[in-house]
Formats: sequence, C-alpha cells, structure tokens
Amino acid sequence: MTILNLDAKLTFPPHHTPPDSFNILNDSLPSDDFVVSRSPTGAIISLFGDIVWDFTIYHPDGKPSPLLFTYWDQGELTPKRQELIKEIKHIFFILIWLRDKSPLSLGTLRNYLTITRDVAKFAERKHTALKEVIGNKKLFLEFVRSQNSGWFIETLSSLLLLLIASSYQNLAIKIIEPEVIRQLQKQNKQYRASLNQHAPIPTRIYSEILKNWLCYLENWEKVSNELMQLILKCYEHKLSCSGKRAYFHSSLDNVSEPLKKFVNEHTEQFTIKQISSLVTATQCICKLVIQAFSGMRDEEAQTIPYQCVKEVISNSQKHYLIIGRTTKLNQGNAKTTQWITSIEGLKAVRIAQKIADHVYQILDEQRIQKSSDIFQYPLFISASYFGFSSKPIESTIKQYRIGTLYSKQVVDKLIPKIELADVEELEQIDPHRAWRSESNFQIGQNWYFTTHQLRRSLALYAQRSGLVSLPSLRRQLQHITNEMTSYYAKGSTFAKNLINDDKSHFANEWQQTQVESNSLGYIFNVLMSNTPLYGGHIHWMENTLKNEEGMIIFDRKQTLQRFKKGDISYKETIMGGCTKVGACNFTATNWLQINCLKDNCRHLIVSLPKLEKVITAQEKMINFLDITSLEYRTEVSHLQILKETKYKIIELKGAE
Repeated sequence: MTILNLDAKLTFPPHHTPPDSFNILNDSLPSDDFVVSRSPTGAIISLFGDIVWDFTIYHPDGKPSPLLFTYWDQGELTPKRQELIKEIKHIFFILIWLRDKSPLSLGTLRNYLTITRDVAKFAERKHTALKEVIGNKKLFLEFVRSQNSGWFIETLSSLLLLLIASSYQNLAIKIIEPEVIRQLQKQNKQYRASLNQHAPIPTRIYSEILKNWLCYLENWEKVSNELMQLILKCYEHKLSCSGKRAYFHSSLDNVSEPLKKFVNEHTEQFTIKQISSLVTATQCICKLVIQAFSGMRDEEAQTIPYQCVKEVISNSQKHYLIIGRTTKLNQGNAKTTQWITSIEGLKAVRIAQKIADHVYQILDEQRIQKSSDIFQYPLFISASYFGFSSKPIESTIKQYRIGTLYSKQVVDKLIPKIELADVEELEQIDPHRAWRSESNFQIGQNWYFTTHQLRRSLALYAQRSGLVSLPSLRRQLQHITNEMTSYYAKGSTFAKNLINDDKSHFANEWQQTQVESNSLGYIFNVLMSNTPLYGGHIHWMENTLKNEEGMIIFDRKQTLQRFKKGDISYKETIMGGCTKVGACNFTATNWLQINCLKDNCRHLIVSLPKLEKVITAQEKMINFLDITSLEYRTEVSHLQILKETKYKIIELKGAE
C-alpha cells in the first residue's frame, strides 16, 4: 500500500493534536493555510504562511519553542525579505515533513534556524537568493569564510547533509558538491578536537550525583567501624603468618549482615581484597564531595593534609575552611591556600580522617596531631599500606603516599543516565554548542563525568540567580551558596584575605561566573518564562522587546553584554526577581517587597505562582497573631496589598 500523506516528524507529548499531513503527489510547497501546529483541542496555533511557527505546544515541558523566520536586525518586511522567508520555510518543511529519518528535536531545529537566518542575512547583502548561497560553491565559500565559529560550521555541514538526504526530489534543494561538505566535516573534527570548555552538569543529573554520593557516605558510616576493624584484624593476622599465605575465612564469616550487604552492593565478591578496594573507593567519593562543596581542582583535593579543617566564628556563626596547596605553582613552589566549604564538605573530610586514622595506626604514626608540618600527613593516604590489593608500600620518613583515588567500579554506578531534558538544558545554557552531535552527550547513556565539571557546575549554580529551579538541588546547595555568598562576594574582606593575588582560586571563578549565572537566570525566569509576570520591569520589557506578533524577542549575546557592563542585574526574590544594579533599598527591611509592590518599582518582577505561595504563607502567619495588636493590623494590610497585586496580574494576563 502506497502512503501518500507524510506526517510531521516531531516528538509529540501525550494527547497532542498533530499538524496537517502533506500529500507527496504535490509538486509545490503547502499553501499558507496549511496547519503546522495545533492545540490539544485542535485549535490552530500556527499556519505555514505565518512568520512564526510556534511549536511550544509540542515541547514535553511546555517551554517556549517558536521558529521565528525574521532574520534581519532592523527595517520592515520587504518583498525581497518575504522571498527569503519562503526559502527558509522550504528548508524547515524538508526537515520536519520530508525526511524519512527519526524526528529532530525542537532544540536542534532552533540551532538550524540560527544558521539559516545567517545565510539569509548574507543572501540579502549579496542581493541573491538563499538557495543560491548554499548551491553555488563560490558564494558558499565566501559565506563560510565570513564565519568564525567552529560550532557554526559544524551545524551548517550537519544541516546540509540532512537536506541532501531528502527523499522527495520534486521539492529538493540543490546543495553544493559533496567534496565541499567533506572539507567542512574535516573542519568539524578539528573544532571538536579543540573543545576544552567543560560542560556544566545538568541540574537533574547534578542533584542525583550529589544525592548518591552523600547517601553512599551515610551508608558507609553505618558499617565503617566494623569494616575498618575487620581490615585491622585481617592485617594483624597476615603479619602473624610470617610471609606464609594468610586465610581470612574465619574473620569474614563472622561479619554482620548490614556490612555484608553493603560490601556486596558495591563490589563483585566478599573478599578482603574487595573490602580493601572499597576503602579506596570511599576515599575517592570523599574527595569528590569535598570538590563538589568547595570548588577545588582535582589535584588540589587529592593533596589536602590530614589536619585541613579550620573553624572560623563570624557573627556568632561557625564557618569551615579547608587548608591546602594550589597546584598552580608560584615560582616553582606550591602555595598554601584555603577554600570555604559547607557541612557536607566537612562531613566528607571527617569520614576521610577516620579512614586515615586506621592507616596511620598500622604505620605507628604518633605525630599526626602534633606536627607543625601538616602537609607531611596527607588526608587521602593510600589504603595500599594494608597490602591486601597489592604489594604493601614500604613507608619512608620523607613522605607518605597518597592513594590512587579512582574507583570506576563504585563511582560509575552512582552516575545517572542522560535524559532528553538534560540535553535540552545544556542547549539552553549554551545554544552555540552542538551538544547532540557530541558522543559524550547521547540520550540513554551514563553522563560522561569528569571532576573538572564539579568546579564549573558549582560556580554556575551556587549563586542566588534563580538559575536552579530544581528544589532538591536548591536544598543541596543551600549551605555552600550561603557560605560562598558570605566569603567570596566582591568587596568582601574574607575574599580579599583568601584570594590575595591568586587568580586561579575558585573564588575568582565564582565571582566571574556570577554575571553568567545571573544573566541565564534572567533569560530562563523572565525572558523565556511561561508563567504570568508583573511589575515595573515586565512593563518595560513588554513595551520594548515584544514584536508585532506579541512574542518577546531578545539577543542572548547582547543580554549577556548588558549584564557584563552592569546595565542590568538580576536577583531572585521570594516573589520573583529584582533587576536593580547594586543593593536594594527595601529588601533588607521588607522581605515581602511591599513598598516595591505599592510603588510598582521599575526593577520589580513578580511571578504569579510565587506570589500565591507568599499569600498562603502570610495568611497562615496572620492566624497566629493577636488580632488586637499593631503587628496583626500591619500584616493584614500587607496581605491586602499582596492580594491586590494578584488580582491585577490575573486581570492583566486574562485580558491578554
């Protein structure tokens, strides 16, 4: 049976209503009234003739997903521009309807649209057609030479290959010769090889990793005393055998069920060798947790001393610093430095210290608590001194050996698999990188974890920018965010004392990333928000950034530049956000932002869902107050203002 109608190749959420199908017997593109997106009830959202194809309804999370075909920076829609838009639509009709492969994601389509719009700009400057640019070798190479982005060239070549592979020749587009594309692919490989920017870990995966590590350490603590005593017992038995082969069956047969269960869960066999390797794995996870809650580099974390914790009391609060040495050498000498950490990092240090205590015990090391040279005694001293997993290390007076802190068998089990939403999140953070074309970011495989990602992720997410929307990750980072805000903020005396002139210190990276984090928080929570927003800044935004179709149009690069220049700021608040540069005059004394609401402050952003939560909390609080008190009357008046704001938002957004 011959199939005459081609359905749109998009990944649809449940209960969707698909766009129109295309009859392959047609020799021309669809008419302007061809439906490209529908609501679940069947209502038309976008038509082929529209200047925007809005696929938001087909996004699994309902995130804004418009394909906006306007490519010019200024001026009006001219007949020439109309012709170029038709050519852009032709390309995307091929990608969505005429391909016989698996559907492209909405994120990938947006990437291809970025490329295609730039081709259209070039065609307009050259007074030619878009199809002429991608079909004429001389013009095409001139266009390629005008680009300086490896990602751009890579994505362009990927797009051309898809267009060449189109099965329906009656609507095919002529593309430059395959030899030219092969040259582009060669450049792609060179570009991919040059990538050195470590990816931030997507928030869901990041949260899962932190949860898994902390859960592992929690379970370790439940059995650690028995496990370490078992190792000491077996070690003493081995020594008593005077070089003869030692057997440990009697010791291993008498362990508790919880210990046996823990070992079997993380190792292949219940042997003293596997138990000893589990000690190294635990040291590895302790190191990773310390990195995750301090921002240390891998080499810095491995070499921290046993006596590494420094407690500081400030404003009646106890803070924890980790003492170590930076691997960035100072005229050939390692330099002592410090990092702020949270209670999670402290807990990992304490667990590692308990493990080290047992190693130093068999080495009969008594000076560990008293030595003035703390770096003589590493925190992560090698568990190989027990001699169960390899030949025992012969200790030296000069230096104790640090363990090889990697355990693929244990650590890899704690890394979750990549889901579609994770890749889409990466595309939001950096839309100029072809995440889906990189082998490390394929859906369904385990996240490709490297320790460098911890530093980047902590710098990006441990800010008060609203970038982290996942409640679990907010809780996990709450303590370290508080500590870093106190210690690493620009102008802080603590930061000056800790950093000095050390440009490689994590505090510098945290400060530098703050602008990026704030701008991304603003883009996600304000410019791309699906929730009703209200406030002075929203009023400005809607009058400045909305196009004729009522869509918010913004340039991500220009937005980041505005943040870098200090023209705008963004701080998440209990009700939404504030775009005031510098300190707010009201926040410290009025956490409900009542004055901002009353005056409709020009920096104010109010999110309706957040406002409703605040109203609920305010109502509950008022129920506990004395109705005859001044406090009661004040809080009731505040509640009234909150409710009035809510009604304004509903009325405004309802009218829209």
